[in-house]
Amino acid sequence: MNLLQISSFIISAISLAVAAIALISTSGTKRLKNEFFVGKTSGNLEDFIIKQNKKINELTGHADLMEASVRDLKELQKISVQKMSVIRYNPFKDDGGNLSFSLALLDGKDNGLVITSMHGREQNRIYAKPIKNGKSEFTLTEEEQEAIRVSKNF
Repeated sequence: MNLLQISSFIISAISLAVAAIALISTSGTKRLKNEFFVGKTSGNLEDFIIKQNKKINELTGHADLMEASVRDLKELQKISVQKMSVIRYNPFKDDGGNLSFSLALLDGKDNGLVITSMHGREQNRIYAKPIKNGKSEFTLTEEEQEAIRVSKNF
């Protein structure tokens, strides 16, 4: 075998290897084309890509709106009633039933109010006291303090 035959054989082997690699890579491209562009022609492929881009932009806009809504809801939640409790009791030991109550309504930062209704035989009194950081500037009854304590653990 002469040098020309050997070099022709080597070049043929390299060409065969390159052709095999090209065939494998084009089969992957054909599979992608068959799965992604089914029913698409080269004429409407550009339209398809433009429509997909518009859909992506619309979805991005919707996602931005949803994120803004979630932020707004988080801010609103901070000042909404999140904790509450009712303590019923009888303030007048000689009168019947636990018809009086203290109701604590607090937000996530323990701000809110406590409402107390004292029921008596001839009258009913209702008091509302503001609560800031779990405390009030007004004197609280034991029942009001308990309502606040229980609501904090709610």
